[in-house]
Amino acid sequence: MTLFGGTALAALLGAASLLIRVGALPLMPIDETRYLSVAWEMWQHHSLLVPLLNGEPYAHKPPLLFWLIQLGWALFGTSTLVSRLMIPLVGLGAFWLLADIVRRLAPDARATARWAPLVLFGTTLWWLYLPLSMFDILLTTCLLLAVDGLVRHLTGGHRRALWLAGLGLGLGVLAKGPVVYLYWLPLALGLRCWRPAAGPTTAAAYRGVLAASLLGALIGLAWALPAAWVGGSDYAGAILWHQATGRLVDAFDHARPWYWYLPVLLAAGLPWVALWSRQRPWLATPLQRFAAWGVLPPLLLLSLISGKQIHYLMPTLPFLALWLTERLVARPPGRPWYLIALLAGVAGLMLALPELAARTLPAEPLSGWTRLGALLPLGLAAWLFRRPRRAVLVLAWPAALLALLWLLSPTLQRHYDLSPMAERLAGLEHQAAPLAYDGDYQDQFRFLGRLSTDLAVFEHDQALADWARAHPGGYLIASRRTTSPRREALAAFHQPYRGRTYFLVPAERWNAFIATSSD
Repeated sequence: MTLFGGTALAALLGAASLLIRVGALPLMPIDETRYLSVAWEMWQHHSLLVPLLNGEPYAHKPPLLFWLIQLGWALFGTSTLVSRLMIPLVGLGAFWLLADIVRRLAPDARATARWAPLVLFGTTLWWLYLPLSMFDILLTTCLLLAVDGLVRHLTGGHRRALWLAGLGLGLGVLAKGPVVYLYWLPLALGLRCWRPAAGPTTAAAYRGVLAASLLGALIGLAWALPAAWVGGSDYAGAILWHQATGRLVDAFDHARPWYWYLPVLLAAGLPWVALWSRQRPWLATPLQRFAAWGVLPPLLLLSLISGKQIHYLMPTLPFLALWLTERLVARPPGRPWYLIALLAGVAGLMLALPELAARTLPAEPLSGWTRLGALLPLGLAAWLFRRPRRAVLVLAWPAALLALLWLLSPTLQRHYDLSPMAERLAGLEHQAAPLAYDGDYQDQFRFLGRLSTDLAVFEHDQALADWARAHPGGYLIASRRTTSPRREALAAFHQPYRGRTYFLVPAERWNAFIATSSD
């Protein structure tokens, strides 16, 4: 397999996987539905600089993801398929960038350059997030673009490559804010440990790092300063200060203990975690040291920051994949007992799926025929037992995960798809009926229903009751943990959602609805 072949195969498999998953699964609330709705509001209101959520400036994320989705709409129309493919297709570029970084940093490590994109594709966390319209795969691709520019500068001495590094950093700032520097600076400042002997002097290399870092910051400010002016003082304070510092000192969301990432990384790195203990020596080659600088310092910094989410690890995964690929290609693969055991576990889970679904989601059962899916992981496990091959070793795990997700897709569709409620709201909007939401609204219906009006949002019973009296022809959306025949009879429409039930209640029935048994 050639260098291009390994990268192209990873991209082809990634594209096939995301097409299957986009076809089999709905938009995943609350994140995907929210982000597409923000892009939809920006599109509706021609708000280029300031993202919007339910009519208000949305300061939680910069605009690059929303811009890319709107670019797809401008080129190919506003279909759901186009909307869901834009960010994952950009993410496929990470495979090429990773291979190019390896090829330039270690020209003799051709096998590593071939296999690293495939190892990355087969890593659990990367595989799970690649088809999602979220920020972390996009951020990782921008980071790899910046690292590729730096490596080009160090290996070729071309100063113009620093423009590429600065562009990658600037796009990273526009993707998810200054957090890109948390992953960039440790790797760039540690270049003395992994840079090739030839190329610019160490002092010149650090001057290049400084230049690229400043260029990235300027690109970010080129958006942030005009957006702060347009969005108002509250929005300016949020994007210029609160979002960057809130998670560093005292997280306003996702606060977890310092050690939280350690077990999470073990799960995120499946199926390759068993290779870690065999990675001896750990830091013998420049590539190993380069990969370690891309994983360990960011992991330490992330552990010290109070706000923690599993997808914050995403930008470290290409470097982790590179580090593990070094071991994978060092010698012919033996019988991978750890992966055989994992595949057997997935097969056992598939055999029990109907019973598990009946116990945990009785309203969304699975057919007994789903048990036949266990034949795939069992067949792959038998193949690896009899004839271990790198290609099967790398691809068996994502194939088993895809089969498991495909079997679960009918249940996941019923459990997560908010389209039925969104379509009802679109019909009411067409009739000019006022709409209100009970609780914390995350714009989860706007894109799905292609809504054009903002919902009135209330979190207190009295405010909801006052709104219902003032809008007798209106409707209120409420989410409840429990349902009953009485509640369902009072609602004009209801649907299950993630163990809860959404109710669409006419305003004149609201008092009777809230009088039913509470959660």
